Amino acid sequence: MKPNIIFILLLLLSIATIRLGRDAIIANNMLIKKTFLATETPILIAKESESRKDPIYYYNNPQLFLPITHYHRDKNQNKDNYWLRKKIFLNNPLSTGQYVLSFDNLTFVDLTLIDGNDKVIDRRKAGLFCKTSSLSANDGRDHFVIHLDANKDYTILLRVRHIKGYIPLYDFHLQTQLDYLKKTQWINIIHAFMEGAIIVLLLYIAFAWLVSRYRPYLWIFFFLLFIGFYSYGLQSQFTDLFFPNTPQLGWSLVSVFRNLAGISFSLLTIAFLNLKKISRLHYKLILCLILVVFIAAVFNFVNNYYLANFKQSNWINIALGALYVAYFSNLFISLWKKIDKMQRFLTYSVIFLVIGISTLLYFGLVLKEQSIQYVSMLTQFFGLCITMILLIGIRLKLRKSELDHHKSTEIIVQERTVELKKANDALYEQQIQLLQKNHYIETLIDEVNHRVKNNLQLLYSLGSLYKAGDNHGSQHIQPIQSMQDRTHAMMLVNQLLVYNQNSQLKLNVLVIETVNYLKQMHDPERIVPIHVDVGQNWLITTNTSIPLALIITELLTNSYKYAFPKSKGHDISPRINLSIIKSESGTTMRFEDNGIGAKKIISGSSFGIGLVKDLTRQIKGTVTINSEKGFKYLFEFNNII
Repeated sequence: MKPNIIFILLLLLSIATIRLGRDAIIANNMLIKKTFLATETPILIAKESESRKDPIYYYNNPQLFLPITHYHRDKNQNKDNYWLRKKIFLNNPLSTGQYVLSFDNLTFVDLTLIDGNDKVIDRRKAGLFCKTSSLSANDGRDHFVIHLDANKDYTILLRVRHIKGYIPLYDFHLQTQLDYLKKTQWINIIHAFMEGAIIVLLLYIAFAWLVSRYRPYLWIFFFLLFIGFYSYGLQSQFTDLFFPNTPQLGWSLVSVFRNLAGISFSLLTIAFLNLKKISRLHYKLILCLILVVFIAAVFNFVNNYYLANFKQSNWINIALGALYVAYFSNLFISLWKKIDKMQRFLTYSVIFLVIGISTLLYFGLVLKEQSIQYVSMLTQFFGLCITMILLIGIRLKLRKSELDHHKSTEIIVQERTVELKKANDALYEQQIQLLQKNHYIETLIDEVNHRVKNNLQLLYSLGSLYKAGDNHGSQHIQPIQSMQDRTHAMMLVNQLLVYNQNSQLKLNVLVIETVNYLKQMHDPERIVPIHVDVGQNWLITTNTSIPLALIITELLTNSYKYAFPKSKGHDISPRINLSIIKSESGTTMRFEDNGIGAKKIISGSSFGIGLVKDLTRQIKGTVTINSEKGFKYLFEFNNII
């Protein structure tokens, strides 16, 4: 169903409610005239004397009373105590039973029931300000339940004290208990339905606020909550439940609830319309209105509770209602073009607010204190209508915000997608360029490796050709062999690096390949055993691998050439040990042979030892040489592995 149709239906329903309410008031007044108090004997009234408060005195002095229709009401009638007297005779034999004597809005009423034999048969207390402990079990604040027998005369004496500032209305009704229940049943059903609807809406609004955290939900929750408390406070059940021993306090809070509901609606208007942004003038005016209402709420509470001047407080509330009508009428006439379709639902709710306030103003001015019994239901009805319209507006506004958010999100996603596509295209082009550069670099590296390999192979081959000649002596072949050994060490490192396609290679492979080559070149018959101890998965860099391979080559070459000479007797079995140990402090390499050694090493006398020392310094290591009983080399390196 469209929101506009809902608004029209609620408007028609409110008009029908006002019409039915007027008819109900007329019917209720007609019903009063048909009660048992409207018999031939008139209701008599007398002003209480300050020194005479005993009901027997007023029973025995009927000359003090005048017919209530002839009694002229003075301006102090709302402060003094009055006695009402009425004779009752039930001439129907079937009329014996329980009867309800009810009244409206009187603060204190004392009942004295006297039979035809001048005997007091019952005395009761009731009234809006009467403590619950003073009420009889079957009585309420606005009625007495008494037993009357047929064909007997009764005299009812009522002492009335009304302290709310209004001139008291002596609208007492005597009905059978069944007629009274029929009268109040439909009122209780309507109240129950309205209060149930308010509770359901409050739960819905609370859940909606918890989910969305949209501030107008919070203000509409408080608006409906205070409307519920206001309408419930106008019923005697509120006072009986919360303030049984201080009923005047409960009735004083009713006006506060109404003012708090008005403040909540004003705060809702600020939040829902974003009033501070679209109209600074109306924003300042509504803040002043909130301040005035708050001051009035405090004043009315003090005035009602301590001075019991409910009439004055009611006039203040009537003035505030007129002020609300004037402000909100001007607000939406001025800002109609500045607000969107969703915010205009607040205007629709204000229409119901104006209708409700106008109706309550009418009842307050015409019916005065008697309007309380109708105000509660009307407040609940208009409060529910206003709340439902506001909820529709808020829901549509949130829906529009969600759609706008989704639309903006889609636009952002599309823009971001275009940006990402451009970035991906740029990255793809960069990737192509990098691949081309990598291919070019790989080509250059392959070319460099190929040339290095060819050059080293050329040097090695030249040495081999030179050794193959017949005109060279052994003194010339040894240097060529040493050069070939060193060249092969560099060829081996280059080969391993190309094979691994990495800047690191395995240490054990380098050592074993170097040792095997030198065995093949210098000891093909494998006379000298070599024991190698190197870790399996240790890696070394290019900067370390070539010097280390050359060091091992020089050490093994020297051992093969000089450690085990054939011309001299050497009884010990030849042996060479090579070990590399890794520790937390660094790397240690030991090389030992059990050859003839040397008594003294003269600095600069051996090219091989000098080369070993230079290569050791190159990779930031130290070497210690011991030449007794064979050569022993101890190398210390810092984290070459």
